Amino acid sequence: ADGGEPNLRPGLVLVVLAHTGLKLLLVPAYHSTDFEVHRNWLSLTASLPLREWYRDERSPWTLDYPPFFAYFERALATLAPFFDARMLERDALGYASARTVLFQRLSVMHCDLLLYAGVAAALGEQRPSAGPVKRGG
Repeated sequence: ADGGEPNLRPGLVLVVLAHTGLKLLLVPAYHSTDFEVHRNWLSLTASLPLREWYRDERSPWTLDYPPFFAYFERALATLAPFFDARMLERDALGYASARTVLFQRLSVMHCDLLLYAGVAAALGEQRPSAGPVKRGG
C-alpha cells in the first residue's frame, strides 16, 4: 500500500475465496424452506403480471418483500430457464432438481461477490489522508 498504509485487499480476497469455496462445497447439501419460498417467488414473478405479484395466494409463500426485491427475483427468473425451466412453473411446489438447487446457490454466490465488491470499494475510499502538506523549510 502507499505510504505505509496496510493493504486490506489480500485479506479480503482470502475471505472471499474461503467463503465462496465453502458455499461451493455445500451446493449439494440440504435446503431449507427458504429454498422453496424463493423458487415460488421466481415462478410468481416470471409468470404473473406485476399487478398480481402481491395478490397471488396459490402458494403458502406469498410475496411479502418490498418491490425492489420482487424486481430482483424477476431478474433472476429470466436466467432460471438456462438451468431448469420447470422451477418457474406455478404448480411445481416442492420442486428441487439438481439444476434448480445449483441455480439458487450460484445466484446467492454471485450476489455475495457483488457485496464483496462494494466492501472493497468502500474500504478503498476509507484510506486515511496523508495529513497536511508541509511547505517551506
